[in-house]
Amino acid sequence: MERKTDAIVLRATEYKDADKILTLLTPFEGKMTAGIKGVKKAGAKLAFAAQPFAFCEYVLAEKNGRNTVVSAYLHDGFFALRTDIVRFYAACSVTECCEALCAEGEESQGLFVAAAEALRSLAYAKERGETCGESLCCFLLTALFESGYMIDLNGCGACGEEIFGARCYFDFSAGRFLCGNCGGKIAEKEIARASACTYRFLRRCAGDVSETGGEEETAKNAKEAEIRALRLLKAYLVKKTEREYPCFTEFFRLYEASAREENAVTAKN
Repeated sequence: MERKTDAIVLRATEYKDADKILTLLTPFEGKMTAGIKGVKKAGAKLAFAAQPFAFCEYVLAEKNGRNTVVSAYLHDGFFALRTDIVRFYAACSVTECCEALCAEGEESQGLFVAAAEALRSLAYAKERGETCGESLCCFLLTALFESGYMIDLNGCGACGEEIFGARCYFDFSAGRFLCGNCGGKIAEKEIARASACTYRFLRRCAGDVSETGGEEETAKNAKEAEIRALRLLKAYLVKKTEREYPCFTEFFRLYEASAREENAVTAKN
């Protein structure tokens, strides 16, 4: 029996001399594996469908509970991701998170759409005026929401008031920000100091157009907020899933180093 499904390649594992085993993210069947034959041979017609990040319509044949790719139509290969190591690791962070958060056989349309949009944003970030960090934060907020680990960005999670000033807190157990007053009164190990600029940055990533950053926000401050938001989301993801994310770790290292270099150049000028 054959069936069609859109899918994104999360991982491609070499198998035998010329074959691969693909881990695919699909919108209605969640995560699945499928064999694809002969793609390591020179001139293989389906080689494009076994590349990292490939977004294709796959025709799958199922036999004895195993899926095999019969044919594929490429929607987007996101080839630009292979030309920049920072964008490459950002994209690897997306697929790494999808593989950790998505279950087999369960509908995952929201996560699938978020992943496709994140890869598109990362591939064409320069043309769209977006940064890698911003694209990844937008994806992570949606991925966490779809996985039941939503972060509350509607003001202080304790008193309900809007968060102002420079200082605030983040409650890792409840996934909420706390204002400086409420956070200072709660003595729990899972509450850590955060920055209000991080909170505002994440609100912008979540689609709050009223959070513009303000006239006082310099390029340096905006980048710092972005770095802090990535650090917070990574820590929250690790805590909730009890897994490590080596690609995310490498992306963060590269991105933070790049930000330091940019700041150094700006300071000299």
